[in-house]
Amino acid sequence: MQQEELILPIDYTVIPKSHPQHYLMHKYWGRKSHNIVAEYISHFTKENETVLDPFMGSGVTVIESLKLNRKAVGVDLNPVTNMIVDNTIKNVDLFLFQQEFSNIQRKIEEKYNQYYNTLCSTCNSECFADNFVWNDMQLTRVKYTCPTCGVIREDIKEYDLNTYISAKEEFDRVRDERFFPQDAMLKYVRRNGRTHIHQLFSDRALLILTDIYKYILDVKDESIRRMFLMCFTSTLPNVSRMIPADEKNVTGKSGWQISKFWVPKVHTEKNVIESFMQRFNKILKGKSEINNLNYGDASIHCTSSENLSFIESSSIDYIFTDPPYGESINYFGLSMLWNSWLNTEVNYNGEIIYDPYRDKDYEDYEIRMNNVFKELNRVLKMNRYLSLTFHNRDLKVWKSVLNSCRVNGFQLINIVYQPQAVASGTQGINKKNTFKGDFIYNFQKISEEEIKLKPFEGDFVDLIIKSAYNIIKKYNGATPDKLYSELIPIIVNSNALFDDKNNKLNVDNILEEEFIYIEEMINNKSVYMWQIPNLQDKNEVSVKILKDKALNNAALNEEVKI
Repeated sequence: MQQEELILPIDYTVIPKSHPQHYLMHKYWGRKSHNIVAEYISHFTKENETVLDPFMGSGVTVIESLKLNRKAVGVDLNPVTNMIVDNTIKNVDLFLFQQEFSNIQRKIEEKYNQYYNTLCSTCNSECFADNFVWNDMQLTRVKYTCPTCGVIREDIKEYDLNTYISAKEEFDRVRDERFFPQDAMLKYVRRNGRTHIHQLFSDRALLILTDIYKYILDVKDESIRRMFLMCFTSTLPNVSRMIPADEKNVTGKSGWQISKFWVPKVHTEKNVIESFMQRFNKILKGKSEINNLNYGDASIHCTSSENLSFIESSSIDYIFTDPPYGESINYFGLSMLWNSWLNTEVNYNGEIIYDPYRDKDYEDYEIRMNNVFKELNRVLKMNRYLSLTFHNRDLKVWKSVLNSCRVNGFQLINIVYQPQAVASGTQGINKKNTFKGDFIYNFQKISEEEIKLKPFEGDFVDLIIKSAYNIIKKYNGATPDKLYSELIPIIVNSNALFDDKNNKLNVDNILEEEFIYIEEMINNKSVYMWQIPNLQDKNEVSVKILKDKALNNAALNEEVKI
């Protein structure tokens, strides 16, 4: 029998690329750079081998596997992710898709263009409004394009208020005949008083959305109907009240700004008809890129990866996945915006997450993660690899995930720091102390038994302080991204996630106590960096690092030894 070729893990950073159009058809969180995922799949597998993603999300692993002529298995408990991935990889008749869109567009415009009509304040001609601004639930501003006078931004006129009132009265008349979701939001994702999904939309938006939805359900071809449902759900965030407004320019910031159901005091109401058309064009462009995959090589499952009984033991050649990070993003709660409109049954209890409102604590998180990795060990071939991407600074979450790997026969081979191509929305808001990259942990299945690790011997806090000191000194100041990219592998490889009493270490608190975090100007740009405190100024900051018995004033000019 021929011995299988030894595969060594990737040990280098892959330069991330921006997403092609087929990854921009529908919003989802945590989407990894496609070329990085493709690089790992190419490295660890050959053509016709099988790749599994047990936390499929928006399907980058599945899609890139198919592009590379691999077989793909994607598993995710969230129904909307299954819709996104299924629509992305299935071939559809794009000509028929465009025909059906023209039919829907014509019907909607005939009925509802009147509710976006306005009058030019200069020439009094009839115009079509693009955006409105609401301030404290009052319409205040409008933007429209006049064929004669150009783009105009101005305060709301009585004509505009009466137009909105007419739309609201029409919705009140038909609301009992139309379907729209009135589901209560999960408490964990509520923000500023909104409690139900329909409260995220104006009555004018609901009037038009409910009719678009009805026309979509009337489409006879199932594959085209499902494409339109994705077009519809991808439109929802853009026409919701969750878009912060620029009051002066009467524009809305792009996309869903934070991972909560948050309606800013000053927000945008976008034209639903135009937004739906824009999303259709984006999806048409994306499908035109990727309408030739071998769908038969994919197996998509809407279920929990705690039970993968539909996958044969030792049948998977490689696993690449992005596991849930405890409490960082409540994917199910946020996906309620889409799942509630799709009117699908969602197994919220099966979600692996930390959510105190649903009695989902870290013990439940670790138990469920352990169940998943037990199944991953069963289905993965011996000596093959499991790659996890990780973006979290909570050591309790690291411990849960890493322990689940260790007790189920996965040995950590290496850790690769991987920068992102584009900062996330949260990173854009919190620029001061954000971590912008991912770690990719490469594990190898070497056993079905627990892998014993040598316990860390030494002072856990001291390890973090000295390691951080070396990193900051090496770069003459370190951004959070730079500091964590080098500090986390030291902590993990030392098995130093908890102290000798099994208490979780808070790295941020340790850094704040021992170092200073300041704003510096570099190349005329404001950059926040960790720095070693001024040795002469011991009153403003704690400088325990200077009091370490292993250090003295002379040694401060040398590297701190770990």
